[in-house]
Amino acid sequence: MRMNLVWSDELTEQLAGMADLDAIAPEMLTAAAPIATDALKQRVRQHRSSRADKHLADSVRAGKPKKRKKGGYGLEVSFSGYDTGHGSSPKYKDKTAQMQKAVSLEYGSAKQAAQPFLDQAASSCENAVSAAMQDVLRRKGKL
Repeated sequence: MRMNLVWSDELTEQLAGMADLDAIAPEMLTAAAPIATDALKQRVRQHRSSRADKHLADSVRAGKPKKRKKGGYGLEVSFSGYDTGHGSSPKYKDKTAQMQKAVSLEYGSAKQAAQPFLDQAASSCENAVSAAMQDVLRRKGKL
């Protein structure tokens, strides 16, 4: 379960004509990553649930920008690490993966209803992410 920062096919076509896209695209995604990360942390902290504690929000991390196999670029914002809990992994019998807690919160479990937060986080930061990416293009003189 990840929130992916990707742009539309239309923007990809516009950017494809740029000779230095391979240099600018990672910079655009890197500029947008803190905005998306903060939006996801904020949505997780708003939940009043034992599954959405401080540790879950603190485990949100942004990955590195990567070129996608089918074209374009992307960056993943997801949950990392483990928390003490009921044990969910053969390697860490006394710990629960933060990702598992996030999935349980988003989609629910046998005992608790779903409390979706991922779509809300993505839509709440969409304009700010676009603005950050456009700022990079302006600084580079491409807009």
